[in-house]
Formats: sequence, C-alpha cells, structure tokens
Amino acid sequence: MHPSLRMRQYERQSVVTATPDQLVSKLYDLGVSACYRDDRSKVRAVLVELVGSLDFEAGGEVADQLHALYEFCLRESIDGDLAAVGDLLGGLREAWAEGVLAPRAAA
Repeated sequence: MHPSLRMRQYERQSVVTATPDQLVSKLYDLGVSACYRDDRSKVRAVLVELVGSLDFEAGGEVADQLHALYEFCLRESIDGDLAAVGDLLGGLREAWAEGVLAPRAAA
C-alpha cells in the first residue's frame, strides 16, 4: 500500500473516531495550517464549519463572541491578512485545549 494512501486512511479514521470536542480541535489545526499555506478556500471552509458548530442556545454569550470572531476571520480570509487569522485561530485552539479538552481528559 502506498504511504500517502495509508496516511489518508489514518487521517480519515482519526476523524471518524473523534469526539465532537476533538473535531473542533482538528478544525482549528486545519485552519491554522491552511492560513500558513495561504490556502484561502480551505480557511473559509474551516471557518464555515466552525460557525456551523456553534450552539447559540447552550453557548450563550460565548457562542455569540465566537461567532463574531469567526465572521471577522471569514471577512479577512477574502483578501486580508491570513497570518492574523492564523494567529487568532491558534489562540482559540490553545484556549479550547486548555478549557475543554484538558478538563475532560482529566475527568
């Protein structure tokens, strides 16, 4: 089996078996890497998924604030500074890991 095919199968399996919290983390990772590859269409696709994952009823003000950040990033991804978007997404990824993933892993 070709190594790139194995890698794609591994990546697909890691997504299929991931929890919703882990999927959000993977989206952040994908968005950050797309920013630094200057892949605007991938950045936009990631941001659309992040917006779609928001639960405004359960998330309240935090969901509203994340929505505003994602919308800003979407606007910037058109022809703005992708490094700034990558930095923002990287910060959100770190906050997500510390605030959501780490406590659940410890439980």
